[in-house]
Amino acid sequence: MLFGHRGLLNEAPENTQSAYEAAVSAGLPAIELDVVQTKDGEIICSHNFDLERETDGLGYIFNKTWPELKNVNAGVHHGEQREPIPRLIDILRWLPTDYIVNIEIKTHKLFDISTPIKVAKIIQQKNRYKTTIVSSFNPVSLRIVKNIAPKIVTGFLLENVHLLSFMSFSKANFLHPRADVFNNQIMDYCDRHNLGTKIWTVNTGPGMAFLIRRGAGGIITDHPEVKPIEI
Repeated sequence: MLFGHRGLLNEAPENTQSAYEAAVSAGLPAIELDVVQTKDGEIICSHNFDLERETDGLGYIFNKTWPELKNVNAGVHHGEQREPIPRLIDILRWLPTDYIVNIEIKTHKLFDISTPIKVAKIIQQKNRYKTTIVSSFNPVSLRIVKNIAPKIVTGFLLENVHLLSFMSFSKANFLHPRADVFNNQIMDYCDRHNLGTKIWTVNTGPGMAFLIRRGAGGIITDHPEVKPIEI
């Protein structure tokens, strides 16, 4: 299964409703999106804590209230296109109920328990158990999600093999290794422990072909138009 990374980046600014709409319109079966929490407890779609990188705002999202962020332009790097920062609950309300979404929780503190609690409750409220995966680099966040709502499928994001020891603590159903970290040993580990796999970020045809051949359950990509090519 191909996941559009932060939506469809070739068509619209990342983590905006336009990017998600473009992915759905292009026929992608799934999207990956990132969420962070505002100062007043809203869960919004953004990969970064700082506003400067992808918007015309200043400062950190966790120091801003939702009303302060409503007029921030998330399309500042896309010409004259103006895009608001969306809330997670609004995106889940808009997406078709059978559409697969991978929600990556971003936390700026290891023991931020509020963000995973709120994300789990939003998924419960929208009854999105069957079509949602919650992923994070933070094993504490994943453990909290599992404790609140065991039916939610979770994935532990891995960019350093030395952190694989936290997989058990996270209670995750999936291992999500970065493409350059993934290898046959990690796939064998997943096979032994009956873990699903989704690999990020895979943007080349040969890379996709290798992962499909090795039995990866999903690929998160910036370029879903790329076709798997054996070399």
